[in-house]
Amino acid sequence: MAAKGRIEVQCPHCGNIQLEPELAKSTYCRKCSGYIQVTKGGRTQTHGPPTPSHKEPSLLARVEGLLGVQRTFVARCFECSGRREVGRNATSTICPLCGAYIDLQDYKIVGSYSRSIRTRGSLLITSKGDLNSNRVICESAEIQGHMRGSLICATILRIKLKGKLSGSVESKQVIIDKKAEVEFVRPIRGELIEIEGIVSARILASGKVVVKKGAFLRGSVNAKSFLVDRGGQFSGDVTIGKPTMVQGELLKPTGTGQSEERQSDTGNTGPDFSLAPV
Repeated sequence: MAAKGRIEVQCPHCGNIQLEPELAKSTYCRKCSGYIQVTKGGRTQTHGPPTPSHKEPSLLARVEGLLGVQRTFVARCFECSGRREVGRNATSTICPLCGAYIDLQDYKIVGSYSRSIRTRGSLLITSKGDLNSNRVICESAEIQGHMRGSLICATILRIKLKGKLSGSVESKQVIIDKKAEVEFVRPIRGELIEIEGIVSARILASGKVVVKKGAFLRGSVNAKSFLVDRGGQFSGDVTIGKPTMVQGELLKPTGTGQSEERQSDTGNTGPDFSLAPV
């Protein structure tokens, strides 16, 4: 018997029966990973495996194939090690292992915004944007405006801000744009950090820190390697070795605990928040 608020859904490919929210319109089978279109009343009708379609690819698809354009990507689950290959235009999916929801949308902050964000898409904070979120997790990000709280990027973070950045940032690769003039209140953490503009910060890098030509860095650097290109400038302290600050210290919330994080989830999005076209 299905729990309240959930319905039984049968996979038309393998016959597996699983529970889904009663408002769900589609899902993926947790047994064979097949796509399921949920019909009214829940359980889908099945008359054996569907006949595979042999529709000829479109001209655009053939051209993209010749050019090597990737039409899909692998979405990683936030809750477990599950992965699912999805179309590049997908906005969400379900983990094939634990059934958790995976947001794939791109977020664009154009005004004040205070809710938490957790997506495998990208994040853009425009020059007029002000993100005040306890914790933000995304695949990639670009900061042009203000940000408070903590931001974690899986791949690359670009900073094009002129002013003070109050929040903590962490990414596999951090690039400070050549037009940026930014003072970091909290440390920058990453694997590869490239400075092209004017920066005042404490940097903790598990890999390399590079100060490019025409750039200026003031502060302290703790990294495995440190390089200042000809024409670059550095003023401060350098420690070559393992960073002394652990992740928990860097990402410690500015509030008192989980109650504030739950409160931020119910904050006002306001008319200045929008989802960028995917």
